[in-house]
Amino acid sequence: MSIVMIAYRHILAVVDTRSSTQDALHKALILVDKTHAKLTLLEVTPKNTLLSRLTHSSSSINPFVIHKKSIEQYRAQGIKIESKTRLNNSVSKAILEELEQEQYDLVILNYKHHHPLFHEFSFADEWRLLRQSDVAVMLVGANEWRENGHILTAIETDDASHQHLTFNQRLLDETEHIANLLSSDIHLVNCFLEQNISMAIKPPKVKHHRLNNQSSHWINLVDSAKSHQIESSHLHLEEGLPDHIIPNMAEKYGANIVILGAGEHHGLFSQFKGHTSEHIIDQLNCDIFAIKPASS
Repeated sequence: MSIVMIAYRHILAVVDTRSSTQDALHKALILVDKTHAKLTLLEVTPKNTLLSRLTHSSSSINPFVIHKKSIEQYRAQGIKIESKTRLNNSVSKAILEELEQEQYDLVILNYKHHHPLFHEFSFADEWRLLRQSDVAVMLVGANEWRENGHILTAIETDDASHQHLTFNQRLLDETEHIANLLSSDIHLVNCFLEQNISMAIKPPKVKHHRLNNQSSHWINLVDSAKSHQIESSHLHLEEGLPDHIIPNMAEKYGANIVILGAGEHHGLFSQFKGHTSEHIIDQLNCDIFAIKPASS
């Protein structure tokens, strides 16, 4: 397959009025500086209710005032930066409303990790956004993007449908684009599980079956990487569940960003409770770039 050039023309960064660090703003400015995309900064203000006044007004920070100098420096370089405010008690709903009004290529927002019990009793704004938005979402923290760093992309290779192969190609195209922008190299990881084998099958045949399965996944992984000239030492085939393997690999290689497909329910990524990306995201200590299939 040929490589598709990715261009960011309009980026939406969500400013966090409860945080002075503004990681989303900081990293959005890095990207627009490199791509000359238009940047819209969105502040979400709770509606005027008693609860919102108690939880918001006493601790809110005006990010536009704090970072005015930096923003003006980028504007002086010819980068278009617009500021907007939306009244909504839900950050995700405010973002989705904005996405309906304007055309964006990427949404960037701060990410807060959630306790495992949170999965059982509540639903994070970030997860709602991942499920309902068709636009790529980048969840960022305080870690700096290191030059000559690493981008780790997780792909599935056990689905040979045209739709899935096209989506894998999009993941790789986006990966290459981000890697070039941030002067980073690319690592690919594919997870697989052994299929259930009858206890009646003799051990030598079990070993042969396992090797065949592993070999098939490796061939598919190598084939996926060919068009992007990713060296074989950067291809990682690991046996196990994605929510264990991917965070471990990200930690091992000190990834700047982990790139995941979100909202596509095929293969291993759909074999356990919930959406895989949500379970993986809460275990990652780096930034996450979640990409949705075009048909979602």
